[in-house]
Amino acid sequence: MIPRSVFSRSSLLIMGIIIITQLLTASFFAYWVQRPRLLLMADLAEGHLYSVKAALTLLPPEKRHLYVDKLANKLSIHVQQTPPNISQNPSPPPFIVEKFLQAFAKKLNPDETLIYQSDPEVTVWVRIDIDKQPYWLRFTTAPFNADMNERWLGLAVFMVCLALLGGLISQQALKRPLQHLSDIVGRIGKGQRVGTIKEEGPQEIIAFIHALNRMSTDLSAMEADRNLMLAGISHDLRTPITRIQLAIEMIGGDFDSALKNRVLANLTEIESGLKQCLDFAYDSANEPMQYVDLNDLALLCAANYKANGYPIGLALCEEAEVWVRPFAIERLLKNLLDNAIKYANKDITIATDHQDGVLYLRVLDRGAGISTADIDKLRRPFARADTARGSVGYGLGLAIVDKIIETHQAAIDFLQRDGGGLEVRIGFCAPLSDQPYPQKTI
Repeated sequence: MIPRSVFSRSSLLIMGIIIITQLLTASFFAYWVQRPRLLLMADLAEGHLYSVKAALTLLPPEKRHLYVDKLANKLSIHVQQTPPNISQNPSPPPFIVEKFLQAFAKKLNPDETLIYQSDPEVTVWVRIDIDKQPYWLRFTTAPFNADMNERWLGLAVFMVCLALLGGLISQQALKRPLQHLSDIVGRIGKGQRVGTIKEEGPQEIIAFIHALNRMSTDLSAMEADRNLMLAGISHDLRTPITRIQLAIEMIGGDFDSALKNRVLANLTEIESGLKQCLDFAYDSANEPMQYVDLNDLALLCAANYKANGYPIGLALCEEAEVWVRPFAIERLLKNLLDNAIKYANKDITIATDHQDGVLYLRVLDRGAGISTADIDKLRRPFARADTARGSVGYGLGLAIVDKIIETHQAAIDFLQRDGGGLEVRIGFCAPLSDQPYPQKTI
């Protein structure tokens, strides 16, 4: 199974490179360093053995013990006449010592015996016979560093740990910028503005950020062209519609009044749709921000709707000042109230309250509600659900609301109410403008 995370892949790659490098290094070391070293040590051991054999052969028997003592005291070559105490089941020699034994054994005469001793210390004995008298020569294996296997394993483990550390550092170095870019791409995908992203980091990341900035600029230009087109078409169509309305109103005589009313109603619906297009095309970010009391906006909207025959309930807190764009928030509130009237038309309430330092503006109704699956779809321009409360209309109401929410960096939630109905809750950090807004959630 291929690992998915950057940390796993980086760690495995570095560990693989280290392991392969260690194996190649061990192979080259064994062939180019240890092999000549073993052959040289075998030649030296053979030379010592030949010198001792020649000296013992040439000396008279009564002086041989003096020579043996001199070797032990001056040259650290141990020769004895008694057999060494060799264990019957010695442990196998280390790899390097074994190779030395093989090379040294090839240089011995057939009547000479090579014995390996593992306890109490690693030693190599060679038995020779001089005038039918056995002698035992001891050779130490210290030059071969018999602990090399354990040291090599420790070095390999240490290098693997370094690989894991390197993978962790690489992963941490890439995680933050990639996560940041992932969040930005998600926001662009939802149609939100992200501004210009600072181009920094590795060359590949900079190239990606540059492409992302260019794409964001192109999308913004396309959105501006679309909004301009919508505004132009909507504005140009409103004049002939107004003329048609005036002409129909002036028609008298036997003209069918029911047909006349239906035509006027259709024209009014078209004009309402054009007004929504203009609202959607309008960039509320150009409106200056100021301190506004949301309670005043709620009272004003409720009074206007009440004058048109739509009573709106109020549940307002004592203070609701917040740093916003007032005309944009008023359009937002009217769009939410229009939706509530269109799909519920009963028990509609505007509420404001504070919770944990957040000022909430709420629009509540007792309609059929909206399913969670339809929320994302209905927030797109000109999108309508098939079975939910957005199944009719022009599909711009929630899109306009979403644009205004985005320009204020506020949070919007669509909540199902106990007993039926929908609550649209908008959260602002109040009252200071430099406080961060809560993240938008669904």
